[in-house]
Amino acid sequence: MTPEQRLAAAGHALPPAPAPRGAYAPFSAAGEWVAVSGQTSRRDGTALAGICRADADVAPARQAAQAAMLNALAALRAACGGALENVAQVTRVRGFIRSGADFARHTAVLDAASDLLALAFPGHPLPARTAVGAASLPDQTWIEIELDARLARAADQPPSDARNSRVR
Repeated sequence: MTPEQRLAAAGHALPPAPAPRGAYAPFSAAGEWVAVSGQTSRRDGTALAGICRADADVAPARQAAQAAMLNALAALRAACGGALENVAQVTRVRGFIRSGADFARHTAVLDAASDLLALAFPGHPLPARTAVGAASLPDQTWIEIELDARLARAADQPPSDARNSRVR
């Protein structure tokens, strides 16, 4: 099974690759290395907004972390020629969780995103990971996730206008 098929079998559909919402590219590729720009928790373009203040906020924040990871994987899929099976390894995940000063369960929230990676890429080594709290994120979303990955082979790059298009 492909990573996309494994995700779909578990009820997770990859959305279309997100369009940039500012002056940046959704990913940057250099040979076999790809960095995916921060992807927020959005479904169908709608921000999943919230803030972690207490344990009761962990469950909805975990759902938002999954949405952000699916968006990051959609951008990664675009970076590697349209097929996640071209990913040799996700090497780093950075997760920003919108939270109050006293919230301390950042890793529990981001584990939901890591679980999707393990589902998509069974047998791959675990990536290095950072989970930090943030006072503010775009559109008050719960989560923003960045990925770094190594491709199994350098995929054909989309035309430069597709990589660098802007949406304002």
